Amino acid sequence: MNSLYLWVNLGAIFFPFILSFNKLGHFYRRWKYIFMSIAAMSVCIISWDVLFTLLGVWGFNEEYLLGPSLLLLPLEEWLFFICIPYAFMFLYDQLVILKAKNVLQPIEKYLDFFFLTAASAYLIAGFGNIYTTTIASLVFIFTLIMMKLNPPHRGIFYLSYIIILIPFTAVNGILTGFITPEPIVWYNNAENLGIRFLTIPIEDYLYYFLMYGICYVVYERVKPAS
Repeated sequence: MNSLYLWVNLGAIFFPFILSFNKLGHFYRRWKYIFMSIAAMSVCIISWDVLFTLLGVWGFNEEYLLGPSLLLLPLEEWLFFICIPYAFMFLYDQLVILKAKNVLQPIEKYLDFFFLTAASAYLIAGFGNIYTTTIASLVFIFTLIMMKLNPPHRGIFYLSYIIILIPFTAVNGILTGFITPEPIVWYNNAENLGIRFLTIPIEDYLYYFLMYGICYVVYERVKPAS
């Protein structure tokens, strides 16, 4: 069991990586821009991941880890910030490249305001709790920035986020103890709302939105116009 977190990461990236070389999407040709976007996101997110680990907002169960760590974060957590965003960006990119119908385009602005409202509600309900306050504030600020920059295919981004919620819930459910006696990643409920979907703190759904959103915005800023 001391490699379970590793296998979760590998499972998340396996099919997106294999399909990166398909003849239709040629995802591998855009790796440079994908990894630039993941790197930009990681600079933003990992800094407070380290801080939150130091403060005991969350932590990691050594029973499910290989052992190596850097800056308080286990190797598997570092891999998480590559594997999970890669899988999301693969889905987003392929929907764009294959010209999937942008069914959410008419309601993009409404979805923007939904996340502004959700972030505000989280902030009001959990003000003072470190995790809730931080993620709600950052999502609010990020959504305003995204609206200002107005990157293309925002409806596809939202569609990708909605689709990815299914595997996200499976992955995060495993990490938070849905199938194991103890969680791989534990949370201090004093620093969040204490509300969970299955075993997942509801703040994590904003966390993933922020992670994916930063990757999406940066990717659309750095890749050449098609």
